[in-house]
Amino acid sequence: MNCTRFERWLWDEIEGRLSAAQSQAMRAHLQACPRCQRQWEAAQATYRALHTLPRHRAPEHLVVQMRTHIQQASTPKPTFAWWKRVALAPALGLLIAFGWWAYITRTQDTATPSAIAKQPTENWVEVHEQLEVADWSPTANYFITTGYTR
Repeated sequence: MNCTRFERWLWDEIEGRLSAAQSQAMRAHLQACPRCQRQWEAAQATYRALHTLPRHRAPEHLVVQMRTHIQQASTPKPTFAWWKRVALAPALGLLIAFGWWAYITRTQDTATPSAIAKQPTENWVEVHEQLEVADWSPTANYFITTGYTR
């Protein structure tokens, strides 16, 4: 037995809730430790003083009020209804889609309509020039689809 365990078991011993073996270990420690003897005497005096106080019954309205409050506090409240869970998935999907769209529109160049119209033509010219370098001879269909002539 040590002082820490004695302090932990002190009130259980005073109220008679310890087993015989635990109670005997407490008594043996009390004989060897003057500090714990003082704590024991103080706890016994406190216990006796508390039991000499007159007992009064609580007013009936207070008892009813406390029981009602305890029942309300112990009643589980649904914190997240099923329909909120169902609605959460599409809402998150829309939020992600909107965030992606906002990111994409910010990162793209804000080109003018005339610049956008010139881009495909320039791309075809580049492809044609690369094919000429590679010594490729275009077919008639190529000239018709691209509109490029020599």
